[in-house]
Amino acid sequence: MTVIAISTTIAGGGEYAQAVESAGGEPRLLRFDSAALDAQLDGSAGVLLSGGGDVEPRRYGSASELAAGIDAGRDAFELALVRRARERGLPTLCICRGLQVANVAFGGTLIADIGTSFDAPTAARHRFDIGGTTERGLIAGHNVEIRARSLLSTIVPNSPVVTGSRHHQSVATVAGELQVVASTPDGIVEAVEARFPSPFWLAVQWHPESTLGDDDGASRAIFAAFVGAANRFREAGSFREAN
Repeated sequence: MTVIAISTTIAGGGEYAQAVESAGGEPRLLRFDSAALDAQLDGSAGVLLSGGGDVEPRRYGSASELAAGIDAGRDAFELALVRRARERGLPTLCICRGLQVANVAFGGTLIADIGTSFDAPTAARHRFDIGGTTERGLIAGHNVEIRARSLLSTIVPNSPVVTGSRHHQSVATVAGELQVVASTPDGIVEAVEARFPSPFWLAVQWHPESTLGDDDGASRAIFAAFVGAANRFREAGSFREAN
């Protein structure tokens, strides 16, 4: 079984682990222990960075006070994780916060709060709360345009695609190591891919793990492509065996 290392605060890995398992992978949850990063990655053939709280603004040179849910230990670990995954050539999938972490890790910056940066009538709905509960399914009108000739376009060929969305921050300046491959009509970056060589590297701002049965197969296709790349990586003997 192909092991996928998952960085998340959710006990048992939640929907992320379930999505990996549904695609044929074996989830392995990581501890936010930078000193043990390499040991934890040994035996893994892919890395998944999940959603969560905001990245500490000082990590990307901002003094914004609009960030919430900051976890300094998680920030340090995941910034190191995404860089080490690149060094090892591991297939990588980043989701929501994961995209933001990756952008910061490679030198990019973030929009501190979409609601205060965009005119509400013209902005897409990037988070939908009902009675104190955040909508976890598809959000009508959250239409993501996917650029042609991108990795994502080969996985999800129909564009635009309606997705879920539950974030208040997003990419501001895109890291030079990354390239934008999808956005909503208001200009919010919804997916980036690597400019550097990688067997698979994709980051999406939405939550495909929550919509596996809701979007005509697009979410399942993302996880299938990711785990498929990890399978090939493992079969090629490119990963470091666990001690």
